Amino acid sequence: MSVGDRQHSRFAMNLPVRVMRVTGGPAQAWRGHTANVSGGGLAIELPTRFPPGSRVAIEVRTAIGPLRMEADVLWTQRIPGGANLTRHGLCLAEHSEVIDLPLYALLGQWLVGVAKREEAGMAKGRSRPTRRSRTRRR
Repeated sequence: MSVGDRQHSRFAMNLPVRVMRVTGGPAQAWRGHTANVSGGGLAIELPTRFPPGSRVAIEVRTAIGPLRMEADVLWTQRIPGGANLTRHGLCLAEHSEVIDLPLYALLGQWLVGVAKREEAGMAKGRSRPTRRSRTRRR
């Protein structure tokens, strides 16, 4: 699937996650982080690999509190380098508007962060003269 074929845009987001296997293994939690979020799911990076088709329980730590959901692993990809991490493509289990709420909350948090960074950049820009404005004053 190419980027042009995607149904939802992806937004880079790095938030801590805790993941547990729902069935088929010991009750063990792994910690990692999100890589990106979209309206159709999310990608997370973990120090272990869950095979595609696995059902996992996820807790994403956000500024508005933890978001808990179940998801199905669609694909995995080893992260190049020495970190020994595997990226997992996840789709929320039993898709419905109620289940979509956690993803939209994450997207809303991402947009608030972008707006704050832009606002801070604009405030810095007003307080410091640019090179062009300094040369005009002479």
